[in-house]
Amino acid sequence: MNKVQKIFVPINFSEDSANGLKDAVSLAQETKAELLVLHVTQKKEADSFLNFLAVMEGWPTLNPPAPIPVDRLLGEKALDLYRFIAKVVNNPGRLKIRRKIALGNKEEQILGVAKQENIDLVVLGMRKKSFFPYLMARTRLLKMIAQIPCPVLLSGSKGML
Repeated sequence: MNKVQKIFVPINFSEDSANGLKDAVSLAQETKAELLVLHVTQKKEADSFLNFLAVMEGWPTLNPPAPIPVDRLLGEKALDLYRFIAKVVNNPGRLKIRRKIALGNKEEQILGVAKQENIDLVVLGMRKKSFFPYLMARTRLLKMIAQIPCPVLLSGSKGML
């Protein structure tokens, strides 16, 4: 039997991804594996956030504010990821956690990291009780899972599925 050395968990800051992270941490502690946590962001997130701030402050939106530079966006997301992990993982002990931020298409980035990093196991946080949105998005999800070069563990709100 192969030993699990690298566990990979993509994060989107949702409760579902927090549950996936908890399960991945438990597995990593049991197997003494390295944990790689990835958050994928998109450039349009910066633009829409600034437009929202402009409306809240009462600024005219005829001239939308300049978008956040990509390096600043990635830096802010890295800080968000660090805080998210600290909130979800109470006591990591000697667990090695690597954090990674990527810009672009989520499915492509997840597949790319899984292949480049020689990942042994991917843990995906999923909604267990709400199957309608899952069914609507399952073709993209299933296509992505089929292309991941290692086992994939689906983690739900009540533990692993």
